[in-house]
Amino acid sequence: MRVIPFILFAYLLISKAQADTVLPVWQAHCRDRHPVIYFENEQCKGPGALVINQVINRLGHQINWSNVPWARTIKVAETGQVDLIPIHSMTSERSQFLHPMLLGYNRRYVHYYALSTSPIHVTHFEELKPYVIGAIRGTFYSHQFNNYKSQLKVTFVNNHQQLIKMLKAGRIDLAITSELNELHTFAGNAQFKAMDYTDISLNGRFFSIPRQSPLHKYAKQVELIVDDMRSSGEITRLFESYDVDPPINQHDLATTSN
Repeated sequence: MRVIPFILFAYLLISKAQADTVLPVWQAHCRDRHPVIYFENEQCKGPGALVINQVINRLGHQINWSNVPWARTIKVAETGQVDLIPIHSMTSERSQFLHPMLLGYNRRYVHYYALSTSPIHVTHFEELKPYVIGAIRGTFYSHQFNNYKSQLKVTFVNNHQQLIKMLKAGRIDLAITSELNELHTFAGNAQFKAMDYTDISLNGRFFSIPRQSPLHKYAKQVELIVDDMRSSGEITRLFESYDVDPPINQHDLATTSN
C-alpha cells in the first residue's frame, strides 16, 4: 500500500521540477513608431524591437509580441496585465507603475500646427494659452507641455486621424505633434502651417516592465543587461544596422556638452 503514495510523491516532484524549468514567456505590446519599432506580418520589427529581443534572449526567456493600441497598453500596464512595453518617455505618473530601462536620449522637437488660413501666430509657450490645442490621449510630447498642460486648453483625441479631422473642422485651433507623432502629415500638407514656436528638449527613451507584472522579479537582471548594452555601444550599433539614428548615450552627452 505504500507504493501508491511513493509513486504519487515522485510524480509531484517531477512535475514541480518540470514547472521550474519552463522558460518564462514575456507578453509584450508593440508600438507604431516606424522606423524604430512597428508591427508587420504578425511580428514586432525595427531596432527598438531587436534590442528588446536581445535582452530577453540573454535572460534565456522567450517573448510574445502583440499589436495593441498605446492608450490600452498604458492602461493595462498599471495593473500588470502586460509584462513589457516599448518604446516610450517617462513621466512622474508613469514611474508609479513602470520600472524603466534607459536606452538613451533623443532630442525632441515638438511643433504646433494651425490651418493655413488661420490668423494664429505663436512665438513662445505663453502665447498658446488662449487657444484650444488638440493632443493624442496618453502621449508624452515634452516635459514643458505635459507638466504645464493644466495651464492650457487641451482637447484629447484617440488617434492622429481624429486630430487632423478636428483641426480641419475648426474644433481645435492648434494641433501638437512631433517627429514621433506623424509630423510629416502636417509638414507636407499645404492646408496647415507651423507656428514659429518649437519646443526643443532632451528626452529619455525607455522600455519598461510594469511593477505589477509577475515578471517584474527579473527587472534588476534586465536593467544590468540593458546598461551593459548601452555603455558598450551595442544599442547604437543595432540601431545603425537598420540605418536608423540611435539614441544618444551618456558618453555622447558628456562629449557634446564640453
